[in-house]
Amino acid sequence: MRLVILGGSGSATPELADALVAWPGGPGRRPPFELVLQGRSAERLGPVAAETRRRLGAGPEGAPFTVKTATDRRSALEEADVIVNAVRIGGLTARAFDETFPRPFGIPGEETMGPGGFANALRTVPALRDVWADVAEVAPAALVVNLTNPAGIVLAAAARETDLRIVSMCDTPATLCASIAERLGRSVGDIQGSYLGMNHLGWWVPETDAELAATSTLAIGLEPGAVEAQAAIGAAYVRYYVHPDRILATQVSASETRAQQLQRLDADLRAGYAAGARELPRRGAAWYSRAIVPLLDAWLHGSDAPLTVGLRNGDWVPGLPATVMTEGPVTFPRPGSMVPMAGPTLPTLPASMLAGHATFEELAVEAILAGAPRRMLVRAMLANPMVRAYDQAAGLVDAILAGSPE
Repeated sequence: MRLVILGGSGSATPELADALVAWPGGPGRRPPFELVLQGRSAERLGPVAAETRRRLGAGPEGAPFTVKTATDRRSALEEADVIVNAVRIGGLTARAFDETFPRPFGIPGEETMGPGGFANALRTVPALRDVWADVAEVAPAALVVNLTNPAGIVLAAAARETDLRIVSMCDTPATLCASIAERLGRSVGDIQGSYLGMNHLGWWVPETDAELAATSTLAIGLEPGAVEAQAAIGAAYVRYYVHPDRILATQVSASETRAQQLQRLDADLRAGYAAGARELPRRGAAWYSRAIVPLLDAWLHGSDAPLTVGLRNGDWVPGLPATVMTEGPVTFPRPGSMVPMAGPTLPTLPASMLAGHATFEELAVEAILAGAPRRMLVRAMLANPMVRAYDQAAGLVDAILAGSPE
């Protein structure tokens, strides 16, 4: 398999090597890999690639790995079987903006949810047009897996403008479902069959009140009464819509943003890679082990056990626009094929929250693809469930247009 990582110079990339070494079912199921790390800077690629090779070489015996680097995107894409898009437009500096500018408006900042996610989308979707064009021309048959946030808007925009075979993967549903499976003594695949939502806004739907009670403490950041009101176990980011006041208070009182923490970690990791250090901190890139590698295994071998995958909705989830990205259970009846399963029926409150978020994402995509006229941006912002008034929406849009890193 020729696996191409766009944005492969990121400091989290060596953790992909750890996930490949720990391939589910053992190295006997893992094919020979040609791993191509593509990035704009050879200087940044070199140490990351060296650390990736070191970790792959330290793994158990099995199919061989080859690690290559490329600064030219089109040459990297040649003969690709699977392409993982992991670019971050604007870097961590832009993420710091997304996490802070909404606060004066009484809204917490985050790179995927609320106004921060919208600012991220305004930078990211236009910048990725050249990426999708290169993929369509050089590797049109490849499976494209998007990791770039905000993943729902990114995938929905790409699906409107291209015919690429593109999906989105996120570790958030897999992490939640693994915790629930452990708590209930059930298989992870069985649990993932009852998960449904959109990127960073999804729920696992229990079969009984007893299962809800047994798993309610696994809903991160949600108090028991909020879980009971939803009658489902929300993924970690649901708290931004349920407890935004609490999150804002925590952010305002914190000494640094998450982006600043990641900037320090990034610097430490890159210095360690350059020095060949063996004791290094971890980025905690769970998306490789919990999402990407399980997808690769199912894509190569087929699987009846469902995975949570993000796809263009179409008629998958009734009541949601056909053009938005939905995350739900998908099976792989044969290698190279995936089929959406009928997901669970969401309880009334989660269903209404999801519908509101879907309206926001649809309007956001329409505004961005139309060239981002201010009136359309304000309309989309006003649709976001975290925004409560027109003046607030207009002020947020103006703050983005004035201050967002290009």
